[in-house]
Amino acid sequence: MIDTVAGRFVVEASARGIVGIDRVGEDVVVGDVPGGSTDEAAVHLDLLADHLAGYLAGTRRSVDVPLDLEAAGVHDEFASEVYREIQDIPYGETSSYGQVSIDAGRPRNARRVGRLCSLVPAPFIIPVHRVIRADGGLGTCPEYRLQLIEHERRNVQAGRPVAFPQR
Repeated sequence: MIDTVAGRFVVEASARGIVGIDRVGEDVVVGDVPGGSTDEAAVHLDLLADHLAGYLAGTRRSVDVPLDLEAAGVHDEFASEVYREIQDIPYGETSSYGQVSIDAGRPRNARRVGRLCSLVPAPFIIPVHRVIRADGGLGTCPEYRLQLIEHERRNVQAGRPVAFPQR
């Protein structure tokens, strides 16, 4: 579990990388997983906590932690390509579902891109908050994703680190 100014997150990792990041309510309590985590998984978890802290402090512009998409259940080539394309969207900028679909090589799959964004196993590492509808709307995007877009834009405009607002 990682507590941040953007919320509480339950994180799962394997020896190969982060498997999942899920935002949960403040009332959720998670105990240790039986058997504990491997040393390699613990390294990924510590790195994620460090990168998230820097990202939310405005001192990092990306969360560069290895992903284990296979363990996360992402076995589809198009889904993997969509997630890679989303990782290439520059900090503080946005792209549309349609543009990500084009960039991923399947220009008629904007709706599928939207669905993949809603199913993303590891937000922050795959910054789906940077993907919006063609009309600029966020759809059913969780409120904290809008706050992340605003956080990035504040940092770009300020030209210096600006921390994510306290809850």
